[in-house]
Amino acid sequence: MANTTSSFPAAPVSRRQSGSLALSSVMSKIGWIIAQVFLWIFFASVAFPIIWTIMTSFKTSRELFTNPWALPAVPQITNYIKAWNEMKVGTYFFNSVFVSFTSLAITMLLGSMAAYVIARVNIKINRGLYFFFLAGWLIPYFLTFIPAWFLHRQLGTISKDGGHLALIIQYSAGSLPFTIFFLYAFFKTLPRELEESAVIDGANPYQVFFQVMLPLAKSGILTVGIFNFIGIWNEYPWALVTISRDELKTLPLGLANLLQRSQYQTDWGAMFAGFVLTLVPTFVVYAIYQSRLTEGITVGALKG
Repeated sequence: MANTTSSFPAAPVSRRQSGSLALSSVMSKIGWIIAQVFLWIFFASVAFPIIWTIMTSFKTSRELFTNPWALPAVPQITNYIKAWNEMKVGTYFFNSVFVSFTSLAITMLLGSMAAYVIARVNIKINRGLYFFFLAGWLIPYFLTFIPAWFLHRQLGTISKDGGHLALIIQYSAGSLPFTIFFLYAFFKTLPRELEESAVIDGANPYQVFFQVMLPLAKSGILTVGIFNFIGIWNEYPWALVTISRDELKTLPLGLANLLQRSQYQTDWGAMFAGFVLTLVPTFVVYAIYQSRLTEGITVGALKG
C-alpha cells in the first residue's frame, strides 16, 4: 500500500532570520543581566541597614562612634537585657502584641464576613457596599486623626491617661477596606456547588461560612493578615495622638520617646537592641509564612 502522507523538507532558515534570532538571544541575556544587577542593588540597599543595625546592637556606644563599620570587639549581650528591662522595651513589646493581635482578630473576623456577604449573597446593595468600603481606602490616613480623636473622646475610648481601646478600634476600622478588597476576589470565585451541598446536608449559614467557605480562602486570609499585622505593628502617629501613659505605649512609640528623651546620653547599643526587637516579630512571621504569602498574592491576582 502506497504511503499517502507526504513529508516536506523544513524550510531553510535565511541568514537574516538566523541573525535576528541570535540578536534576540543576546538582547534577552543582556536584559536578564541588567535585571539581576538591579535586583542585587535593591537587595543590598535593604539588607545592609538591617545587618548594620543588628551588628550595632552588640556594640558599646564608644565603639559605635569610634568605628561604626567594624564588627563589635566583644559582643554585648547585655544590651538586649538592658533594653528589655531598664528601657522598658519588654513592656512596650507586650503592649504591641496585645494591640496588634486583638486588632488583627477583629479585622479578619469582620472583614472576611463582610467580603463573603458582598461576594456571595445576591442582594441589590452589595455593589454599593463594596464601593462604600473601598471609598474608606481613598481617604488619607492623617486626615482622619482630628475627627477620629473627637469621636473617640465622645465615646469615652480615650481617657485622660490614654488607653488601648482607641488604638484597637481605629486599627480594626482602618484595616477593613483593604481586607474586604483583598478577600472579595477569593470568595467571588469559589464554586457555589459547595455551598449548595452544605445547605442540602443541613448546614446553616454560619456553618457554611466557617466550616466550608472560610477554609477554602485560607491562603488569602493568611496573606492579608500578614500585611495587616505589619501595618498595625509598626503604626506610630495614631498611637502618638492617643497614648500618654508610659506603661501603655506600644513599641514604636516607646522607642521613639526614649530616643527623644535621652538625647546625647543614650546607651546606643541598648537602643539599637530595642530596634532589633521591634523587627523580630515581622521577620519571624514572614519567614514562617513566606511560601503561603507568595501563593496568596498570586492566587488573589489571578482571581481578581
